[in-house]
Amino acid sequence: MKTSELLFFIAFGVVTTFIITMMFRDWLRKRRIAAALSQRVPHAAEHFGCEFFPDAKRADIAVRVRRVLSNNLKMPLDGLVPSDRLNDDLNAELPANPHLFWELEAEFGIKTDVEDLDSHEKTLERLITFQDLVEYMEGRISEPKPHNPDADEDKESSRAYDHAIRSIPIVCIGGFLTAVVGIVIQKKALMNVGGLIFISGFAIWGFANGGVALRTLIQSVRGSTWKDTLTRPWPLIVLTFLTVFFLWVGSIILWGILKNLWSTR
Repeated sequence: MKTSELLFFIAFGVVTTFIITMMFRDWLRKRRIAAALSQRVPHAAEHFGCEFFPDAKRADIAVRVRRVLSNNLKMPLDGLVPSDRLNDDLNAELPANPHLFWELEAEFGIKTDVEDLDSHEKTLERLITFQDLVEYMEGRISEPKPHNPDADEDKESSRAYDHAIRSIPIVCIGGFLTAVVGIVIQKKALMNVGGLIFISGFAIWGFANGGVALRTLIQSVRGSTWKDTLTRPWPLIVLTFLTVFFLWVGSIILWGILKNLWSTR
């Protein structure tokens, strides 16, 4: 085996091991949380709201929020109580989980402040428990609903992002296994194909995150005045930097893949 092939194999192994380790750690964490919740008295949807939230309107909101949160976290929340902490007890990772708020927007047909960086940061500071989240949603629902023709587009963009991100581990692992087979049977073309498939996962990562960042940037610019921008320029600067970075990463990797394919013709 050539030194370049060995280094290629080692690099594949390190990156793939890292991805699998992160996925396995997340799976174990969710399993521990689900096991802890399963030790409690389960509350079916028809009983959960009225037992913990006497007000009928808030009870309905709580049931729907719990369902959305359960789907977002990919685990049952039958043992959930209002005092459970979103980040510490449920590992919701709210600062890194804007999808939860997009899914809540789709469920209730309202807009949260997830697109407004400053406002959303302040919101996250007070969203400690599940009850805080229910009260927050109740407040957003009670606000007048502005006409928003882009709601369906936002929903479709969120779904596209979810599908793209979930495909990355499959693409990377599939590419790695293909490259391993190519190394074992000494087929350089197969090893090259596996490498390109593996690297394409990072291109997907760049374009998916870049697309979301670009959409958020456009919405932030449209929703801000020049005075607001000049007064608080850093959120837009950071968002612009992230947009350029992610799209640059995706473009560079895609260009490398196309260049490699062209050179092998």
